Amino acid sequence: MAKVADARSQALVTRACSWVAGNPATWAKLRGICYRLMLEGHVVQRDNVYTLACQNGLTVSEAAEFKRDHNLWSVLSRYMVLQRPSMLAAISFRTTPIDSVDLVGTWQRVVGPTPFAASTLAEAQAIYDGRPL
Repeated sequence: MAKVADARSQALVTRACSWVAGNPATWAKLRGICYRLMLEGHVVQRDNVYTLACQNGLTVSEAAEFKRDHNLWSVLSRYMVLQRPSMLAAISFRTTPIDSVDLVGTWQRVVGPTPFAASTLAEAQAIYDGRPL
């Protein structure tokens, strides 16, 4: 049985997608920074993303959003993993109510058509683990 997302979780995901739609260059920079850090063997965690972003090329004003809003990072990190499952080497997260939201569907409605390597977090984990889908 499919999980039904609660209104608050859906609103958080929609807000994060709206942020991406309004800040595509910052989103691209953040993804690039996190990918580079992953390749260097770092773990990218919610609590240090602001500092890492500032240290790695985002201006304080660009990165300030992450310092103020941990929920934004929680959603954005999931999108990084859906786009590139190898990011699971650097990003981990616990299950939260936002995991019941149709992440890809919300992205497509708010941000627009974008290819995703995985359509769910479970699928991203299977790809990362090298398991058949």
